[in-house]
Amino acid sequence: MRVGAHVSSAGGPQNVFGRAEEIGAEAIQLFISPPQQWRPPSVGDEAVAAFHDEHERVPVPVFFHGIYLVNLGTQDEKLLNRSAGSLKQYVQWAGTLGVEGTIFHVGSHKGAGFDAVRDQICRVMLEVLEAADNDSMLLIENNAGQGNGIGSTFTEVGELIRGCDNHPRLGVCLDTCHAFAMGYDITTREGCELAMEEFDREIGFDRLRAVHANDSKVPLGGVRDRHENIGDGHMGLDGFHNILAHRAFRDAPLLLEVPGVEGGGPDEENVNRLKRIREEVGAPGPGGP
Repeated sequence: MRVGAHVSSAGGPQNVFGRAEEIGAEAIQLFISPPQQWRPPSVGDEAVAAFHDEHERVPVPVFFHGIYLVNLGTQDEKLLNRSAGSLKQYVQWAGTLGVEGTIFHVGSHKGAGFDAVRDQICRVMLEVLEAADNDSMLLIENNAGQGNGIGSTFTEVGELIRGCDNHPRLGVCLDTCHAFAMGYDITTREGCELAMEEFDREIGFDRLRAVHANDSKVPLGGVRDRHENIGDGHMGLDGFHNILAHRAFRDAPLLLEVPGVEGGGPDEENVNRLKRIREEVGAPGPGGP
C-alpha cells in the first residue's frame, strides 16, 4: 500500500519527483496541462528525457489527472469532440512518459439521464483507448453526485465498463470523499464491507487501480465534493482506519488531494497521517508482502 499525493508540475513534469520526495509521497498524481483550460499538453524533448531520468531515480507509480472541462455525457458536439481530444492527448502522453494511467471525471448528463448518454460515453472511451497504442489505462473516477454527475454509483461505473466490453485498459479511481458524499458509509467496518461488496460485484477489485484518499467537509450523503485533510472532516481518523483495513485497498496507491494543513495542498503531515494508519492496520508498505 503506497501513500502518495497530487503534486505540482510547475516548471515541468520532471519536477514532481523531487516535490514528492519532500513530502514523503510514494506515488504521484499530476496535471500536464492547466486543468481549467483546453490548452493541449506540451512537453519538450529535454523535459521528456528529464522526466524519465527522474522516474528512474524515484521509481514510484505515476498517474495523470485529466482536465476538469471534460464531459463525455454532453449533447454539445463541439464539447464532446474537445473532451475526447483532450483525453486522447493525455493517454498518448501517458505512453510517452511511462505513466500508469489517466484519471478523469466522466462529466454530467445535464438532466438527460444516464441511460440516454451511456452508449455515447462508451463509444468515446473506446475511441480514446484505441487512439493510443500503449499500455496506459483510462481510470474512471466516481463522483459525489452533484450536478447530474455520471458515475456517482458503483453500478453506473460498472455499466460503463461493461459497455466497453470490459476493455482491459479501463479501470477505476475510487475517491473516498466522493463515495462518502454519495452515501457510501465506508468509514464503518460494516458500511465499508457493504460498499466494497457492491464495488466488487459491479466493477471488480482488479480494476481498482488508484484511490483518491480525501476526508470530507460534508456529512455522509451530503452530495457535495468538498475535500478535507485526513482526520479533520466527517470521515475522521477512525473512518480511514476502517478503509485502509479493507482488503480492496491493499494494492491500490492512495493519492491525497487534500487542502493541506497550511492550505498549500497535499503535504507531509497528511502523508504521515495515512502512513501511521497504514502501520496501525498492519497493511504492507511499498515492496511489502
